[in-house]
Amino acid sequence: MISYSNSPVWAAIVSTGKNCLLFYTRSVQVNDMIKARQATIFSLLLIGIAGCFPLDPDRVSSPSYKDGRYRNLAPDEELVGKSLFSVLKWKLFGPHDPPAVKGLSNELPLILERSAGDLIAAEGRIRTVWLGHSTIWISITQKGKTINILTDPIFESPTPVLVDRWVPLPIPKESLPAVDFAIVSHAHRDHLDRDSLRFLRSKNPNLKILLPSGMKAFSEDEKLGLAQVQEIGQVTHYDFVKIIFLPAYHWSRMGVNDTNQYFWGSYVIEAAGKLIYFAGDTGYSIHFKEIAKLLGKPIDLAFLPIGAYKPRWFMKHAHIGPDEALTASIDLGAKSFAPIHWGTFPLGDDLPQEPVLDLKGKLNFPEIPDIKGLNPLYTGISWGNKNGVRVVPWTIGSGIDLE
Repeated sequence: MISYSNSPVWAAIVSTGKNCLLFYTRSVQVNDMIKARQATIFSLLLIGIAGCFPLDPDRVSSPSYKDGRYRNLAPDEELVGKSLFSVLKWKLFGPHDPPAVKGLSNELPLILERSAGDLIAAEGRIRTVWLGHSTIWISITQKGKTINILTDPIFESPTPVLVDRWVPLPIPKESLPAVDFAIVSHAHRDHLDRDSLRFLRSKNPNLKILLPSGMKAFSEDEKLGLAQVQEIGQVTHYDFVKIIFLPAYHWSRMGVNDTNQYFWGSYVIEAAGKLIYFAGDTGYSIHFKEIAKLLGKPIDLAFLPIGAYKPRWFMKHAHIGPDEALTASIDLGAKSFAPIHWGTFPLGDDLPQEPVLDLKGKLNFPEIPDIKGLNPLYTGISWGNKNGVRVVPWTIGSGIDLE
């Protein structure tokens, strides 16, 4: 039995050059075996060793940096106020939301296996394939030349001891074709995976990595190679592709010393007359409408997160759920919306397929095809229409072609 006392939390940080050793202790009361097991796991999380990462002195000159940290467009005090101990409280004591869908199980999403050839766009087309979580393969072919982009590449688990990867990649990482760009939305370990970036660098010496503002020293320290840090509105041109760094409503932390010292954002990729939006991780805010105003024309395909959304009292400021993703797609003026950030890692209370089945239920279309009946690579299939936005059903390994 783990006993509870009203004694304060004790924490000590010992700096050892580049690294910090972070030790937390706290006693909690647990009245049943399930909670006792949870307490053990999350006590290990808090008593564990965390790293310290370099802070870029240039960050303070960013227009998005104010009063000691990076800021969102909208007020964000509730978003940035959570500590590691608030995570422990959620896991141990809840409250936990009821199921969003009746008859849910722990069944994992279908994985559609892919070959390298499946990932390459045909002439004059853009092909997007979901590799899991927020990792999307985007291939663009124009006049015989192909440019390949990966968003938030993560090929394993972000923290192998604590977070399992539910499902494998639909293609072995060693089989991926050449990658020209890796674009990273923010500094959380399930989006900024150093091992995956270094693996891509080893296979692609000319790989260009796009990172948010404040990450230059981090990139150099982690030996990520050629990397470019960006402010909101910054545009990267590469041949016939344009990549624009845009706002998100989120926060960042990699270690114990860097909370909100690295920026975050979303991206628009423009090529072949099409706009593709990648939201990264985000809560709901005015930034979706602001992005639509800035672009001034419709987004052809929006990739929006829907998972790690429960419990809402804990997650809503940082993670949109299915409801808000639908609203965001309308705010953006998107023609089509495909849901990501679900079914790959156990990051919230939601079960593996709960977010996408919740989304499907909110559309209220009686003839929606089941996710297991999908054509592996396709154009034009949709679950239905929500205020003019076509909602695209897919699973890990599915793809969408734009032409």
